[in-house]
Amino acid sequence: MRTFKIRAGLFFCALAVMMSLGVVSSQAASDKPAKAKAATAKAATAKKAPAARDVVLTLNNQRKSSVVFFTVIGKDSSGQEPNLLKDALAAGKSIKVKAKAVTGCAVSVAADFEDGSSVEATGIDLCKDPVVKLVD
Repeated sequence: MRTFKIRAGLFFCALAVMMSLGVVSSQAASDKPAKAKAATAKAATAKKAPAARDVVLTLNNQRKSSVVFFTVIGKDSSGQEPNLLKDALAAGKSIKVKAKAVTGCAVSVAADFEDGSSVEATGIDLCKDPVVKLVD
């Protein structure tokens, strides 16, 4: 107990000396706890980054060729998978696919077709419309 009183006394003496020399103002010394509380409150109310989640979407192939490869890439390249299709998706057909660990609503997609063509698209909002249409 006695050691604490001596240390606290030395702290306040040092603070008084720094204030008299103009190194620390009394306003700055009294504002620090309030600023620290405000920063803590601001950090607590800040939005957290969205967690990665699995997304089920409908892939609609409106092209003349079958889709042999399809992938979804989320924000920060999350959710990228080698191929979300188990089998080729024939022309004019639709299927539901599940993309794992996608972050955010806006994603990019990539598809390869049986005829050797491919397509890539960015900025697709799966939260607004979970349907991806592949057209000629």
